[in-house]
Parts: sequence; C-alpha cells; structure tokens
Amino acid sequence: MLFLPFLIIVVIAVAIYANRNKDRRRCRWRQNRHESDGALIRYNCITCGQEAFRSTGAPRECLAQLGRAKL
Repeated sequence: MLFLPFLIIVVIAVAIYANRNKDRRRCRWRQNRHESDGALIRYNCITCGQEAFRSTGAPRECLAQLGRAKL
C-alpha cells in the first residue's frame, strides 16, 4: 500500500529531472579558437549549425530560433 505513493513520487521526480534545461540540451557548442576574433571566441553548434562569438563562454541557450544572418 505504501509502495504506490512512493512510485508516483519517483515518476514525477524523474519527469521533472528529465525536462530541466531542455532547450540547452538541444545545442552542442564546440569552441573554435582558430577562427576567433580577438577576445571573442567562436562557438559552433553541431546540432543546429548556428555560430556565436562570445567572450564569456559557450551560449547557454539554443540560438536556432534566431535564424541565419543575412548578407
């Protein structure tokens, strides 16, 4: 009888843990120092193809919804 409430709590905890930082996990940022610009380091996402220049580390969010820069 005590097993069922415990099982429900475990399932809810696993569901919450699985969905945290969901938008960050979509992108995998790789550092590219060879094509960096001074203090700005270039980061490429191997998942969505976006690129970002940052001095404070890899982006924490997915930039795919911003689209590509138009020339």
